[in-house]
Amino acid sequence: MYKSLAHFVSLLEAEGELCRVKCRVATELEIAEITDRISKTEGGGKALLFENTGTDYPVLTNMMGSDKRIAMALGVDNLDSL
Repeated sequence: MYKSLAHFVSLLEAEGELCRVKCRVATELEIAEITDRISKTEGGGKALLFENTGTDYPVLTNMMGSDKRIAMALGVDNLDSL
């Protein structure tokens, strides 16, 4: 399976399932608003990694926002195989 969350994030990026947000965002309102808009797009949008939050920590959202990413996390080809 995955060694860490960072390992899973690397896989998401390799599969084209991750969008890195490099510009500064406010943790109070902007992260939630951006995630809401993206997650409502067709197919659930991409996972979002906010790298510049004004804190010491990045924020990952919408990681499980699509059937494909849920299947990836569970280590199966698709959810129908469960």
